[in-house]
Amino acid sequence: MVIRTHRSCGRPSDVSEPVSHLHLDALGGISGDMFIAAALDAAPGLLDEARHLASAICPDISIGLEDANDHGLTGKRLALTLPHHRRGPRHYPDYRAIFLGAPTDAAVIDRACDILRRLAEAEGRIHGVALEKVHFHEISDWDSIADIILSALMIERLNVRSASAGALPLGSGTVQTEHGPLPVPAPATLEILKGARFHDDGVPGERVTPTGAAIFSHLGPSESPPGQVTLKAIGYGFGTKTFEKMANTLRLSLYLPTGPAVRDTVGAIVFHVDDQTPEDLAIGLTNIRAQPGVLDVQQMPSFGKKNRMASRIEVLCDPATVEIVARCCFLETTTIGLRYGMESRIILPRETGLTVADDANVFTKRSTRPDGSTSTKSEMDDVARAGNERDRQSLRRRTEKNYHK
Repeated sequence: MVIRTHRSCGRPSDVSEPVSHLHLDALGGISGDMFIAAALDAAPGLLDEARHLASAICPDISIGLEDANDHGLTGKRLALTLPHHRRGPRHYPDYRAIFLGAPTDAAVIDRACDILRRLAEAEGRIHGVALEKVHFHEISDWDSIADIILSALMIERLNVRSASAGALPLGSGTVQTEHGPLPVPAPATLEILKGARFHDDGVPGERVTPTGAAIFSHLGPSESPPGQVTLKAIGYGFGTKTFEKMANTLRLSLYLPTGPAVRDTVGAIVFHVDDQTPEDLAIGLTNIRAQPGVLDVQQMPSFGKKNRMASRIEVLCDPATVEIVARCCFLETTTIGLRYGMESRIILPRETGLTVADDANVFTKRSTRPDGSTSTKSEMDDVARAGNERDRQSLRRRTEKNYHK
């Protein structure tokens, strides 16, 4: 019997990387290029994929990574070469179309679209226009496209499933925009960061850019890392400005949870259906389950208005994909309204091994409980191929008994 193991959390990138917690210390501030530089300083092996993705988005975009030293700290500074002969898109739907067509996996695209949406919604509220009509004013075109898609790539490849951050520097003064000088933080930045913690360190200038704010908001950071964690990597990303008395850097710390349970956040969608045939609803729920980022779909009987029998549907998904999954719920079912939000959860550490026995490949999951004991369960879809009930139970007992890491 041969065991080949990998982690399993329901997404393709989870197979090669353990779940990570990301912590940010915005000493100098946060911008898209500082975040990418810090991530690449912590995980330099991601540079080749980042270069490939950037050039695939636009052949005239290239990435350079420079060594940086500022006030005794060393790290990386991102250098982007951008197209000068043509201007990029300026409207939200055009940006989104570029991301949806990006040659990368759905999880990266989902994150990029979520970061972009946060920027667009802030602009829409400021200027009083609908989301689809948003014309970006406070971000540049190709620069922001590269920052957003590459930040999404970094977050997904680092397998970040929770985040925390210190207070953000407030900054002061004005920033030049297409509408003339505006106070710092810029209007879009302030709109995105409602509820975030700030502090005034007395250093003037724009310290948090709109794109940096959207990345920060996408991560949804708490104030401190959860529970017991082990430090895995550290990265320093430097901005282009220099400050007299401090380094203009963003520090990224990557942690692995080591406690008996992992805390993270999931998107939760709930709705009811009372006017769709069971056969068609089953097809719709199957299609929802197949959506990137969906973790679980539950269907329960309930009594609705006028004592009608109804189905209560609960969908759990990656926080970055909530709105995309919600749209799918409207398309695949007859519901005309749903509730969604973010919910905290605690999950036991688990790993999955591919067990090869009697020419049968069976995925087997082992979870570790708070007292150190473990529980093991083989994937029933794999066991089902063994034959009759006696053969199925025999294969299941053997794979669960002989599983090892």
